[in-house]
Amino acid sequence: MTLVIGSLCANGMVFCSDTEEGTGGGGKRYVHKIFEFHGDRWEMLVGTAGFGPLCEIAVNRIQQAVKADGFIENSETQIQQIMTDVYQKFVPKTLSDWKQQDRQISLVIGVMNRQSGIAMSLYQTTEEILHPVQHHFACAGVGQEIAYYLLDRLFDPSSKYHEAHELLTFVMREAKASVGNVGGNTEMLTIGDSGGTLRETFGPGWESRQPRLADHLKKFWMDKE
Repeated sequence: MTLVIGSLCANGMVFCSDTEEGTGGGGKRYVHKIFEFHGDRWEMLVGTAGFGPLCEIAVNRIQQAVKADGFIENSETQIQQIMTDVYQKFVPKTLSDWKQQDRQISLVIGVMNRQSGIAMSLYQTTEEILHPVQHHFACAGVGQEIAYYLLDRLFDPSSKYHEAHELLTFVMREAKASVGNVGGNTEMLTIGDSGGTLRETFGPGWESRQPRLADHLKKFWMDKE
C-alpha cells in the first residue's frame, strides 16, 4: 500500500513516499512512486497512490503531454483531460462497485514555474477531478489521516525545504508505523526555487533513528529564559 505526501515550502517543493508495491501473487516489489518532469524554467513532481497499473498509465500520459510546447501554461487543463480519459476508459460506471473501488488512484502534483518570477502550485486528484490544494501540503494513500493530523499542527509554510524535509521524514515514519501496511523504504524528492532536484532513498532501519514527536514539540515547552 502507498502513502505519498507533497509540500510547498518557502524556497521549494518536497515530496516523499514509500517504495513498496504489492504484486498479484501476494508478493512485494520495489517501485518509484514520485516522478519528475521539467521544461524551460519549470519543474513538476507527480506522486502516485492507488491501483499501480492505472497510476503507471496516468504518469505515462502526463509524460507524453509535457513534451508539447506550451504545456506548463495549460497544464491544469491537460492533466484534467488525462484523468477524465483514464477514468472513462479504465474505471467506467459499468464496472461493479468493488472493482471501481479497487481501481481508484490519486495523484499529488506540485508545479514550480520560474518563467516569470517564481510561482508554486499544489494539486490533487479525486477520482477524475483535478483540484488546487489550498494548504501547503497534500497527502494520499494509506495513513493519510495520520499524516494530515500531524501536518495540520506542525507544518510551517515559511520553513525552508531542509526543515520541511525533516518534518516529512518524521511524518512518514509515524504514519507507516501506525498503519502497519505501508512498507519498503522512504523516498524523498526536493526541488529548490533555483532549480535542481535531489532524490534520496532511505533504507530499512533509517526511520527508527529519526526524531520522535517529543523532539519536534520541545520548542513549545522548553524554558526560553
